[in-house]
Amino acid sequence: MSLKENLRKKILIDSLSETVSQSIGPSGGPRKIDKENMRKLISFTSFVLEKRRDLELYFREFEPGMGEVLSLDNELPLYGKTSLEDVTVRRSPELKEMVSIRNILKILNVKDILICNGRDAVRYIQDRALELVDLSFDEKDVDDMAREGVDALVGADSEGVMEILELFVELLCYRSVPAEVLVNDYVMYGSLQEAPGGGEAFGPIVMYNDRTNILRLIKQTISVDDPIANVKIPGVALGEIEPDAEGYEVFEFLKEASLKLKRPILH
Repeated sequence: MSLKENLRKKILIDSLSETVSQSIGPSGGPRKIDKENMRKLISFTSFVLEKRRDLELYFREFEPGMGEVLSLDNELPLYGKTSLEDVTVRRSPELKEMVSIRNILKILNVKDILICNGRDAVRYIQDRALELVDLSFDEKDVDDMAREGVDALVGADSEGVMEILELFVELLCYRSVPAEVLVNDYVMYGSLQEAPGGGEAFGPIVMYNDRTNILRLIKQTISVDDPIANVKIPGVALGEIEPDAEGYEVFEFLKEASLKLKRPILH
């Protein structure tokens, strides 16, 4: 797969993980997990579906018959160093199996095999999926992405520009700039850093207006709590202050910044 395709896959994995995590209620409260999106997330891993009785289990084998088992239910428990048969007895025992004291003890106490559950299990599966995403790249990969972004910008294809921007944002681990410093129809992304006096700072900052097709860049790191943020950011966005780069130059900057990365980056 190309770098673009793998970045899209990573974005989808992260999005699915976030959606499923949000569907899980607070600890101790009622839970109704988003099973459809959890299945999609699992599909990016090496876990294999195994139906047992009324259970929907996913198995990752480490040695013959033994490995990790995820039960897709509202508790979403993930078990390790166990078998499908063992989990089946614990999660859905038959009457004849409950005659055994040994089985009863297993059913009542799963701490010996439980790795995690709920949101922690979602994150675990997300990590296993991301391990299989190849984000290694060379200069041609990012050059192709940058060229595609420039072509979209020249053609006033705002959707195309946004797609390439989002891929670079993912690659560079940029974050959305807080809403309080946004201007008009601009979306803004930047490298999140800690401000000297505490709080959030962003820099560089990439800004794009999909209505006017204006793409600009601030290289300076700016604290969102600093009064300068209320002057510099809107000033550049509105054309009152000269940006550090504009138009195709922004994609060139993003390409060069990507080539300086230690690769691959998963989070």
